[in-house]
Amino acid sequence: MVEWVHLMSDRAIQNILLIDDDAWFSRALNQVLVHHGYTVNVFNEGKQALEWLAGRRVDLVMTDVYMDGMDGLEIIRAVKKSCPTVKIIAMSGGSQVVDLDWLSLTKMLGADLALGKPIEAAELLKAIDDLGTGVAPVPKSDN
Repeated sequence: MVEWVHLMSDRAIQNILLIDDDAWFSRALNQVLVHHGYTVNVFNEGKQALEWLAGRRVDLVMTDVYMDGMDGLEIIRAVKKSCPTVKIIAMSGGSQVVDLDWLSLTKMLGADLALGKPIEAAELLKAIDDLGTGVAPVPKSDN
C-alpha cells in the first residue's frame, strides 16, 4: 500500500478539471478517475468551470466539445491563454447538425489530445499517463 501511494504522488498529472454537460458521462468518468487516484473537479458548464479555475492549479482539463453556452472550443482557447502549460483533452461524441471534424480543430486550438466518445477507461487512463510523461498519446484507431 505504501508503494502505491508513493507512485500516485509521483504522477505528473494528479488534479483534473472535467467539463461535460452530460451528467451520466461526467459521473461515470469521475468515478473511474477517482478510483485510479486522481483528484477531479466536475462542472457541467464551461463559464462556471473557468471561473472556478481562476487562481487554482490543475494539471489537466478534460472538456466536451459540444455544450450549450460556452463550448469546448472556447474553453480550450481560454485555458491555453490563461494556463498555457495545462494539458487539455477534448472529447466529443460527434455532431448531428454539422459534418465537421471538430476533434481535429480542437488540436489546432491547443488541445493535447482529442478523443471520440464513448471512451474506454483503459484508453483514457493510458492517455493521461502518457500526457504526464511527455509521451505523445496515440488514440485507438477505429479500424
